[in-house]
Amino acid sequence: MADKKKVVIWGHKKNGHSHSYIHSSYFIAFKKMGYDCYWFDNEEDVSGFDFDNCIFLTEGQVESRIPINKSSKYVLHHAFEKVNKYEGNGLDFINLGNYLKWCDDGISPYCKNEIGVYPKDENGLESTVEKIDVCTFWDSKNKTLYQPWGTNLSPDEIDPSNAILKRDGEPNIYYIGSKHDNHYEIDQFCNISSSKGKRFILRNTDDSEAYRLIRESNISVDLRSKWHIECGYIPCRIFKNISYGRITGTNSEHVAKIFGDFVIYDSDLNSLYDKLQYAESNFDIELLRESMHYIKENHTYFNRINNILKFI
Repeated sequence: MADKKKVVIWGHKKNGHSHSYIHSSYFIAFKKMGYDCYWFDNEEDVSGFDFDNCIFLTEGQVESRIPINKSSKYVLHHAFEKVNKYEGNGLDFINLGNYLKWCDDGISPYCKNEIGVYPKDENGLESTVEKIDVCTFWDSKNKTLYQPWGTNLSPDEIDPSNAILKRDGEPNIYYIGSKHDNHYEIDQFCNISSSKGKRFILRNTDDSEAYRLIRESNISVDLRSKWHIECGYIPCRIFKNISYGRITGTNSEHVAKIFGDFVIYDSDLNSLYDKLQYAESNFDIELLRESMHYIKENHTYFNRINNILKFI
C-alpha cells in the first residue's frame, strides 16, 4: 500500500475469548509492519477517534457496534450472516474464513449457493475458489478469503537454531488452551500420559508464557475433535509449537497431509504418544529446523496480512 493507513482491530480486546489471541497477533503484526494500529472493544467510548480511511478487522461475535465509515475498508472474520449490514451501508469489505480441506476441491465452505445450501462436498456444486498461496484461497463471487491461522511470532523471532530435542527428563506435558469439542481427546491423552508417568497440564496463559512452557514440555501435541478432523481444520497450535522449536504431534490426517514430515501423526492417541516420545530421541534436528523455517516463511501473521491486503 502506497500510503500508511490506520488499522483498527475491533473486539475481543478484554473478554478472554480464544479469538482475542488471534486479534492480538494481528495487532502486533500490523504494528511491526509499520501501520498505525488501534484495538477497541464495543464498550469503549471512541467518539473522539477519527475513523476515516481505516482498515477494520473484526469477528462476527463482536462487530455489533463497529463504526460505519464509507471511506474505510472492512475485513469480516466469520461474519457471513452479518454482510447485509455492510452491503446495505455501501461499505467496502471482504469476508475472512478459516481454510478447510474443501477449498482444495474448489469449494467455498462458508458461502451459500443459490438454493441456500452450504456447499461441503463436490457433488454438483460450482467451483468458486482459486488457490493464491499455501492453504489460501480466494472466492471472488462471495468476496471471501480463506486462510489458516499462523504463529504469533514474527519472522525475526523464529530462530531455527533454537530447535529443541529430547526433553525426556521433564515430567510435565503442557497443552496451552482450553477444552472445547476436543474434550474427549484431551481427557484420553491425559490418561495415557498419566499411565506413562507424565503429567498432562492444560493451561490458559499469555503468548510469552506459552512459549516458555511449550519449550519446557516433555512433548508437544495438538488434539483435534472428530469434526475438526473431518473438515481439515488447522489449529494455530500447530504453527505456534513448531515455530517455538518443538516437534509437534497431531491426530488429524489432513494436518499431517499439509505438514508432511514436519509433524508426527497417528489417529490412535496411544500410538501418537509413543511416536512422539520416540521422535524426541530420534528425530532429525535438521528436519525440525527446516520445519521452523517453513513456518517462518509461510505461516506468520505477516503472511496473513499480506494476503488480506491483496484483496482489500
